[in-house]
Amino acid sequence: MSASTYAYLTRCIPAISVLGVLFLLFVSLIVAPNTKQDGSRLGAAAATSQLVLAVYTLFIHIAPVLFPARLCWAIGDVMKRMKESVAVAEAYKKQTLEKGEAASSLKFVIIIPAYKESVETMEETLKVLGSHWQARSAYHIYLAMEAKEEHSDKKAANLIRAFQSSFYRMSYTIHPFGIPGEAQGKSSNESWAAKQAFKDYANASKGEVIMTTMDSDTHLSARYFSQVAQYHHRFPETSAETIYVPPIVFDRNIHEVPLPVRTSDMIWAGAGISNLYDGSNICIPTSVYSLPMVLAENVGGWDTGPDAIGEDMHMYLKCFFALSGNLNVKVVYAAASQCDVSSDGTGFSGYVDGLKARYKQALRHMWGSLDTGYAIRQTISMFERRRRMSFGASPDLLDTVLHTKHLLVNAISAVCSPNGAALPTPIIKCTPPSPQATRHPQPFPHAYNKPIHFRNLCTLLNSLFEAHFVPVHLALILATTTIYDLLAGASVPHHLALALRISGLCRFAGWSLICVYFYRYAQYHHLCLSLREQEMREAGLLDECDEGKQHEQRSDGYSRRLFGPLGGVAEAGLFFIGGFLFGSIPACQAVLSHVFTERLAYQVSLKPSFMKVLENVDQKTG
Repeated sequence: MSASTYAYLTRCIPAISVLGVLFLLFVSLIVAPNTKQDGSRLGAAAATSQLVLAVYTLFIHIAPVLFPARLCWAIGDVMKRMKESVAVAEAYKKQTLEKGEAASSLKFVIIIPAYKESVETMEETLKVLGSHWQARSAYHIYLAMEAKEEHSDKKAANLIRAFQSSFYRMSYTIHPFGIPGEAQGKSSNESWAAKQAFKDYANASKGEVIMTTMDSDTHLSARYFSQVAQYHHRFPETSAETIYVPPIVFDRNIHEVPLPVRTSDMIWAGAGISNLYDGSNICIPTSVYSLPMVLAENVGGWDTGPDAIGEDMHMYLKCFFALSGNLNVKVVYAAASQCDVSSDGTGFSGYVDGLKARYKQALRHMWGSLDTGYAIRQTISMFERRRRMSFGASPDLLDTVLHTKHLLVNAISAVCSPNGAALPTPIIKCTPPSPQATRHPQPFPHAYNKPIHFRNLCTLLNSLFEAHFVPVHLALILATTTIYDLLAGASVPHHLALALRISGLCRFAGWSLICVYFYRYAQYHHLCLSLREQEMREAGLLDECDEGKQHEQRSDGYSRRLFGPLGGVAEAGLFFIGGFLFGSIPACQAVLSHVFTERLAYQVSLKPSFMKVLENVDQKTG
């Protein structure tokens, strides 16, 4: 089997599973009722298919119960530890400042991808980061721009001139358009900026450099970086193998978006929170995460192919399999503040535009199901790597052989390459790295010294099944069996009817638990908002919002009201609409599209313009 065929088949596994479910439904609900149960081969097969459908229907309905139950537990644990972390972060800040030293020996490389993002959005983000007490001593900001965006270099240069005094250092990179094999998106921009960062810190201790990636509209607390620094120094033996993951919260414009968008984003935030409880070893990041530069470089940096469109999960998986499942995870109890996708339009047309924008974002999220195929390929490669070691090759010998191979490949590629390296300018740092170096990273010694962590591997695969299979399978089974139950009535086979009744009870239990989660999320939202407001007040940024203080929407994006006028009744009762519109449908479209292509036309999601918000506020009050 060729490598391309192997990659194609593994990427199509979610689509194949969908076709398998459709075939099972067809045989069970169409073929079986029209066959005679007379002991013939056809009749026996049909009866068996109904039994299989009944069992799988019960199995697939376990997730709608276990997921919200785990979610309710996790969000309570996150809130508890978030409250405790505030005092610890303040003590760390006081102790550091009293010593008269920099925040720590750590430097934070913060990569902010910015393709067609508004200047106002980026200014807000940089203003928040620049207000942190450790920003001038430790933050190196990389604005990861895209050459396809006209005048992106001027935009970045202007931002640097405006904010460079607030940070330890600021740089920007311009990712070239049209590199063969690359897919446009966040991961490509991050990869280009990261390669420049690797060069900038070539002579530094890379174990003391932490890389953070974030969206251009994300607001991070100073406590986030303080906790990362504390974790890094408290656990030095595992610091080079650790990824840091925060929860997220939509606290900026959540009351201004359509109800289905609001509920789906609350559940999207919950999807990340559900694995952040104490003791969890698998914590897949959502948009924002940090990792040591030594780890990022040794795994080969960020991938740029079409299967890396979900760059947060993809980079997590890359590090996970490079370490044979032994990747350490530390939860950072400082929520990353984010905006819901929205539209600047008003009235019914603005409502529809908001739904369309959220669907495009959901499709991009669900396109990340390509990571299922990637995880399967990496799992097989990991076992193959361990199998080769069992034949007597020591880890040190294997490292030496592979390292020598990569050096030879890179040397030959460098000699044969027709393109020379461009000299960096004082601000722009865009030296094209060797593509071969990306495809053949130096081996990571830890990957060969540790056995496979089977428990973590099983937990990870279960998480991927929850994310990439359950939404589609559940929607298909629910829709078809409901119609069948209504049409067939009393003629539904007993075992299938029993499975459908139990499944209905599971859905009711899941609905009830989601209602509990919404109640807990309201508490979580209030806690995150109060902590963020306190920090903004201490930084002197809260006074700039006096103009909009009497309104629900403030100029810096505070959204005090979480639920609508009905007190959340509609949100709780109708959340499944958002789940179907922005979960099941785009998931089905994505996995079936993977049969024909792995590339998605990347589009930037619409985010609120706070200048526009202020204009609307003025019009309402004027």
